[in-house]
Amino acid sequence: MKEKFINALINLIKVKSIITLLTFSAFFILSLKDKIGIDNYMLILGMISTYFFNRKDSNGEDKE
Repeated sequence: MKEKFINALINLIKVKSIITLLTFSAFFILSLKDKIGIDNYMLILGMISTYFFNRKDSNGEDKE
């Protein structure tokens, strides 16, 4: 059980997850400060999450 949790945590902390979370945070802060609109925030959020979590290489495996 503990090993399974550690493996899940390691898989969560990958480069694409870190980049995605940082980008989400940056755009969230910009939307709170009214630098961008909430509709643009949601559009950007969707594009970034789709890109990072759905991209595959030619072998069908996730790119890192």
